[in-house]
Amino acid sequence: MPVTFALFSAFRPHRAAFLSLFVAALVLPVGFGWELPGVTSLDKSTIPLISAWAACVFTASGQLRYLRLSGLTLLFIAVIAIGCMATAITNGDPYFVYGLGLQGLSLYDGVGLLRALSFSMLLPYLLGRMLVREVAQVEDLLRPFVAGFLIYSLPMLWEIRMSPQLHTTVYGYFPHSFIQQMRAGGFRPVVFFGHGLPLAITMSFAILGSVILWRRGRTIRGLPSAAVTAYLSGVLVLCKTFSAMIYAYGGGALIYFTSAKTQMRVALAIACFTLAYPVMRSFDVFPTQALTSFFGSASEDRSESLAFRFENEDILLDHAMERPMFGWGGYGRNRVFSDDQRDVSVTDGLWIILIGQLGVVGFVGVFGLMLLPIFQAPRAMANLRSASDRRVLASLALIVALSWVDSLPNSMSGGQLMLFVTGAFSGVVATYQRPRPLRREPKKEPVPVSATGEPLR
Repeated sequence: MPVTFALFSAFRPHRAAFLSLFVAALVLPVGFGWELPGVTSLDKSTIPLISAWAACVFTASGQLRYLRLSGLTLLFIAVIAIGCMATAITNGDPYFVYGLGLQGLSLYDGVGLLRALSFSMLLPYLLGRMLVREVAQVEDLLRPFVAGFLIYSLPMLWEIRMSPQLHTTVYGYFPHSFIQQMRAGGFRPVVFFGHGLPLAITMSFAILGSVILWRRGRTIRGLPSAAVTAYLSGVLVLCKTFSAMIYAYGGGALIYFTSAKTQMRVALAIACFTLAYPVMRSFDVFPTQALTSFFGSASEDRSESLAFRFENEDILLDHAMERPMFGWGGYGRNRVFSDDQRDVSVTDGLWIILIGQLGVVGFVGVFGLMLLPIFQAPRAMANLRSASDRRVLASLALIVALSWVDSLPNSMSGGQLMLFVTGAFSGVVATYQRPRPLRREPKKEPVPVSATGEPLR
């Protein structure tokens, strides 16, 4: 909290809040915290978030008036809140499976579901939406984002060579499975992200940010953006995460070479696919076998990993469809158990977690809220007078779309940083959705003249 307040005293609120979340993601320990009874666990995700909101209240209270919630945005938030309470009401009965009894939910558990969603998703989103309102402010986020990963690449390179040991060295324990960080005869860096996957995914978005700055002709700490992009792209290859490379290289090519209109169309297509994916999986029309075979031709490990995810999605989705509207709630009721009472399910994707716990209503509320600004962005783009600003808005839409399509196989790899960026994008779109009135020059009073035509003084 002192660090966050110091940042708010040194920088403008939008940059200070982003830096608070960013620094915490880079250096604080994973999987360690203190339980605040009835509120939340105080850890690396909630402490900087609470601190940033507190700093806004005490040092930048004027920013609170910009939290504009109306129309569909307010509707989706209401759907999330009502859905959490409906989940609790419809799951008041105990659930028995193979002799294992899982308790029913009370109204207090509904409040708990909403509280958990608020700290994990809604509050970082709303913080970004409140503090970022102009396209120029987006650049204030991209510069430290890219520069931070320039510095962070040094411990990443050390772990690629020496194995992921820094979290154990500094904090005394390793937060995840060490064997999952071994790939292709080497190691994936983890540093303080807890796992190699979220670190690589977050770095891929930083690379996309550097491409935006490169396209705008900006430098990063005096370094050419092109050189920074090339260097970080090389480090990303060493992270050995295929999905992150697709986001960085595919998205980077779109941002640099295509027009704003093309980028926006791709972002809209990705957003539509993200919303349609659960429907396709429910009706078994998504080509899971073809994808598994395709990735098998490139890497057997990736093919097996993808097949494992699809198998778990199938069994979890079958269970979720027993209560499709509001889901099963908490206490492990959304999971699948074997006849010897073992939990045999693995929940990777955010979409299957939401549908299992909160049902279709929960999925529509969360994904609808986060993807809504992408569908509103074309109108905002039309009201921007600068072609460069239109490119930035379209590129940001593409980054947001990629971060949410990644939530299909994973559970928010970008964490609160990308939720803040999603909120920032939503704030900019809300600002430019309505055309700004043109400034009118004040009328000049006529100057009286004499008979000879000279002005009278």
